[in-house]
Amino acid sequence: MARPLAALFASRSRWFDLGVLLSGVFVVVWSTVRLVQDGVQMNALALVCIPLIVIIAKFPMVLDSGEGGIEVGFDSSVLMFLLCTLKSPYEAVVIWALGVLVTQMTTDKRQAVKLFNLGVGFLGGGVAAAVVFQVRGPQGEDTFRELVAVALAAACYFATDYLTSAVSVAIETDTPVRGHLVQRGTLFAIACFVPFDSLGYLGAVVARHLELYTLLLLAVPLVTLLVATRAVNRGRENARRLSVLFDAAVRAQTLSDTRQVVDALTDDARRLLRIGQVEVRSTPPGAHEIGAQLRDGQRDSWIVAPGQHRARSTTTADQQALEAMVAVSSDAFARLRLTEDMTHLARHDLLTNLPNRGLLLDRVEHALQMSRRRGNRIALLFVDLDGFKPVNDRFGHAAGDAVLIDVAQRLRECVRQSDTVARLGGDEFALLLEDVNPPEVSTACDRILTSLSRGAHVAGHQLALSASIGVAFGDSSETAESMLRNADLAMYEAKARGKNQWVEYERAIGRSRLQRLELVESLRASVAAGDLTLVYQPVVRASTGYITGVEALARWKSNGVDVPPDVFIRVAEETGLVVALGDVVLDQAARDAAVISRAAGGDFNVSVNISAKQLREPDFVTKVERAMAKMDGATLVLEITERDGIGTDPASMSAMSTLADRGVPFAIDDFGVGFSSIGYLQDMPVRIIKTDLSFSESIDRDERSCALLCSITMMGQALGLDVVVEGIERASQLDHLRDHVHAPFAQGYLMHRPMPLDQLVKVIAENRALPAIPQRDPARVSPSV
Repeated sequence: MARPLAALFASRSRWFDLGVLLSGVFVVVWSTVRLVQDGVQMNALALVCIPLIVIIAKFPMVLDSGEGGIEVGFDSSVLMFLLCTLKSPYEAVVIWALGVLVTQMTTDKRQAVKLFNLGVGFLGGGVAAAVVFQVRGPQGEDTFRELVAVALAAACYFATDYLTSAVSVAIETDTPVRGHLVQRGTLFAIACFVPFDSLGYLGAVVARHLELYTLLLLAVPLVTLLVATRAVNRGRENARRLSVLFDAAVRAQTLSDTRQVVDALTDDARRLLRIGQVEVRSTPPGAHEIGAQLRDGQRDSWIVAPGQHRARSTTTADQQALEAMVAVSSDAFARLRLTEDMTHLARHDLLTNLPNRGLLLDRVEHALQMSRRRGNRIALLFVDLDGFKPVNDRFGHAAGDAVLIDVAQRLRECVRQSDTVARLGGDEFALLLEDVNPPEVSTACDRILTSLSRGAHVAGHQLALSASIGVAFGDSSETAESMLRNADLAMYEAKARGKNQWVEYERAIGRSRLQRLELVESLRASVAAGDLTLVYQPVVRASTGYITGVEALARWKSNGVDVPPDVFIRVAEETGLVVALGDVVLDQAARDAAVISRAAGGDFNVSVNISAKQLREPDFVTKVERAMAKMDGATLVLEITERDGIGTDPASMSAMSTLADRGVPFAIDDFGVGFSSIGYLQDMPVRIIKTDLSFSESIDRDERSCALLCSITMMGQALGLDVVVEGIERASQLDHLRDHVHAPFAQGYLMHRPMPLDQLVKVIAENRALPAIPQRDPARVSPSV
């Protein structure tokens, strides 16, 4: 039996289906009336055929054009059996009608489809009965004519069923009838239908001549044909569904938006199931529905369809098909999420999730365009934390990361939600303020400094926090890169002015910064080439003027111009070049030490300044050992400035202890202006202290200065340390040093100025030629570069 599978009746289709139903009902009513008039008693045994009709109807052949489906049933073979075995064709029609009625009552199709199928079944049964009644001749005879009658009746039944269903589907879907009549599988259905219905005639022949139980033998071919039909239907449907899934998978990989994937999923699911009522919603499927959970990375949703058991598929198969379709879409969602994540990571900082430099520059460029169009102003703030590196060195990078995350949150809270806060890297942040005026920017900067002044709590310690902020305003001539550069220059100017403040960019700052950058690059090139010179300043015994050692001092020219040592050494420290610079000085001083030692006639001290960063280098001890091997008997003294934070980490202490064990004395320069802790002098392997020149400047004019320097000297001698007093430039200072301070060693312009190596050799030779020079003192002295 044929039944349309479209979802909704159109108005014309509804009228057509109603006409078919009324025609079929008329046939059944007419047959019932004639049955009563003829006084025919219903054959109770024939009623057994009703469940057989219902069972066979569950195994139809499906013809589907894509716009609508037609099911071709083989239950009409039972009708042929009834027409050949029952005496009255009206009785056969009534029993057939009862079988059709029970079949439709036990299906889960729509009510409109059930009513149409009743009409088609009733009408087809009447047509088949009329053909058999008119063609077969005398009933009960096994004649060829009866076989022909059954074949014609089967053909007429198929034509009535198929044509009526095709017209109904065509009207409902507003498509040509021809497309439903002539489609793939139509000829195969016709070829199967008539032979299959002939089984009914064969059953009638068996029933006439053999016992009724022999009809069970027909169950084998009947079941085989029904199973084969179902296999053909399911195989064709599975192939179609695989094709739909493949097309959906290919299309899903071309979509670039989550909404597009959801829409494509819905359309493909409708094509896959051939069900129009497929939707994506936020609630799971209810009773008599099937569905699969859809995870698009944004929200949980469900794709849901009605649960219908059809000839082409079961509810379970439809459920599996939906899950397969969701799996296809899941790959697309995963690809989109990966793309979004990669885009986000490429444009945001991994630690703080703030925009990174690239995204910031894009937003600054867009803000500049909008400001030119609207005539408002924008500002870019470059924020750099002051002294953040010791946090990582002391507490580890995990603690440092926690502080940066906290700082990022504070910066967000200090500006408007519409402003952009970005992390440029390390402890550098940038803030883009749009549509602002200078007073608002000033307020924002003060708010940031106040917020950071609360400090940070790290590993049980309260750490002080501050920042230097550079501010750059945008105008019509600026670009995003130039604004960021200007803000960066202003930030460095804020650091140069003492940190923990903000500075607005001016062109003079840019020129100064450019000169400094040129200086950095020139110094970097000179250090790499070893293009530095050394001068040496002697250290003498205060009582006699005997030279006991020299201090190596670095000198450098940039483009032929002398650069003050405090300038280029500070630049080296700020840019990380101080380690390479120190290595060059150490190597050159070691080579010169051999010449100096020969001029001195024996053991002699050559002092070289080092930085705390050099001490932390893993290979520093090896470098010092290589330098000592070149010094031809001269003693290398390593000098480190007290301000450099000596002895505060295990790496530095380990290096100092190792070198001290190998006979390398250490000297503390500028003693008294740094930590000034007697405790660390006891813990560290120090042999010499050199007082800061600020202590000797007024010893000949101020009794308190003289007394303080005398106390330092006495403390050093009590600890077994040699004391060198720096900054002796007047004879009166030297007299006070000898008469009141009693410091053993002195260094200053009064005795000797820094001099190149060749001049130093002559001075040492002259110094050694002086009469009554006492024997060499075992003191060890060191300089400050």
